[in-house]
Amino acid sequence: MAQSFDVTFKLLFRHSRGVLSKLLFGDVVEWPNVELPEVRNPRLDLLARCADGSYCHVEINMRNESNFDFRMLDYYVAARRVIGVHIRQTLLYIGREPLRIRGVFESPSTRHEYTIINLREMDGADLLASDDWADNEWALLTKTDPEKVIRVVFEKIRALTGEEQEKAATTFVILSGIIGMEDEVERRFKTDMIDLMENKILGPAIRQGMEQGRAIERRELLQGILEDRFGQLPNWAAAKLAAATPETLKAWSHRLRADSLEDILA
Repeated sequence: MAQSFDVTFKLLFRHSRGVLSKLLFGDVVEWPNVELPEVRNPRLDLLARCADGSYCHVEINMRNESNFDFRMLDYYVAARRVIGVHIRQTLLYIGREPLRIRGVFESPSTRHEYTIINLREMDGADLLASDDWADNEWALLTKTDPEKVIRVVFEKIRALTGEEQEKAATTFVILSGIIGMEDEVERRFKTDMIDLMENKILGPAIRQGMEQGRAIERRELLQGILEDRFGQLPNWAAAKLAAATPETLKAWSHRLRADSLEDILA
């Protein structure tokens, strides 16, 4: 995941004890921070120690990576070596494209399975009906009518106070960037929640979240174009995209006629 996603999703799950958290993890008692040895991406998206003593690993993905099944096997072996017990694995898919990732890695001598939950194909009614604001926000990425989600989330944000209100407002506008709705959410904040936008603390936090949402959409669009031209991106290119500022992404988008990936991302 890009860094902005990583921070947002971890915040949502570590705050939440709602419907989606229960579906993925059950009852969580700890979020271990485990560094994996000799893995290309040495940190799992989310690793939870559950109330029954088991461990659950969730990867959140927006793209149909061709070797994702092998990456999950890679993660499993590395994490099992560190933790020493079996780890349940789940892919939470939130991509715009129809899901094409398989939930199994197979070779002549090896078979490794994991669960896939396609959030974009979920109904979302239970998430929207939840008392947990993180659940309500996740509903924006399901099949639920976005207008219903915005109404519920805005009502919930108004009822929150202090740091919790800031977190909920900021994460919601970042999530809106995933489905290209950051402009609409920004408009609604300015018209329906103008008092929050004028708040000296919340206003800047919300505007920063909106910029992150736009950067997320630009990054995903640029990555899709590059992958169409050059195939799956090498590690160095994926890392540069994940770390790029909005200004850098804009500059790269003007170089798309260049002949090589190196020239575009120079």
